[in-house]
Amino acid sequence: MTRFVLGRLAWMAAILLGVSFVAFMLMRAIPGDFAIAAAGSQSVAPEVLATIRRDLGLDQPLMAQYLSWLGAALTGDFGKSFVTRQPVLGELLNRLAVTIQLTLLAAVIAAVMGVASGLAAARLRGATDWLVRLWNGLMLAVPNYVVATLIVLLFGLYFPEITVLGYTPFLENPLGNLASLLLPAFALALAVSVTIAENTRAAVLEVANQDFVMVARAKGLTPAVILRDYLMRNALTPVITAAGLKIAALLGGSILVETIFAIPGMGQYLFDSINSRDYPVIQAIVLVAAGIVVLVNTMIDIAYARVDARVQM
Repeated sequence: MTRFVLGRLAWMAAILLGVSFVAFMLMRAIPGDFAIAAAGSQSVAPEVLATIRRDLGLDQPLMAQYLSWLGAALTGDFGKSFVTRQPVLGELLNRLAVTIQLTLLAAVIAAVMGVASGLAAARLRGATDWLVRLWNGLMLAVPNYVVATLIVLLFGLYFPEITVLGYTPFLENPLGNLASLLLPAFALALAVSVTIAENTRAAVLEVANQDFVMVARAKGLTPAVILRDYLMRNALTPVITAAGLKIAALLGGSILVETIFAIPGMGQYLFDSINSRDYPVIQAIVLVAAGIVVLVNTMIDIAYARVDARVQM
């Protein structure tokens, strides 16, 4: 297991290195001048622009600029925002905490809804199976930002007394914090929950036809014991894989949902930074987001190996 984990960590480091290089070069490929963006004005004297380029290291070759930025990023120094003139890391950590709250709540909602509905469809069959699969097909066809917009419109028109937009910090009001994130998390979780439901249904149906389940039934074990010890445990492997990959994708889906619900998370920070051409912030967010996604996928691989002994370690 130690060798397996070390191998996954090495792959994670290689992927992040590639992402950092691509993100850095793409920012330099965007039309426009970094120095003008940093100055915040088009009408800047050439000597001022030259000073800015020298201070930012823009007068160096691209590879030298990248290595300098990467070395600083590894120590947590992502530079200063062109807009606020403040270090990027402090604001990014504040926004990241909000996004992690939102995505964790969405992941819990998606897992509970997905496993429960998938299990119900597999065990009850008939009308229940048909209704669950109809719902799953509908939700797969509707993007999360459409669901988020419909929720805002619905509550704005019919339940105006309920505050839908905005965010309440956890330390200020824990219950208010949960209330402010519940609807955005639900909008974010729906599409993920249907994927988990379909995988749970398929996995349970497949395992239910295995010989060891037939033997357990022949022994007279109760349905609850068979479900817990035979069906769910052996159906976990594909469900963990599908759920983990989709939950990692919640980070990307949070960008539009945070913007719609006016939540000051990392997604909205990225959206605002793109509009203002705040290149250091964009680079930092891309690198941090990629790191989170790769870390989650690595944890999924490790969990997969622990659950399924057939995985080569």
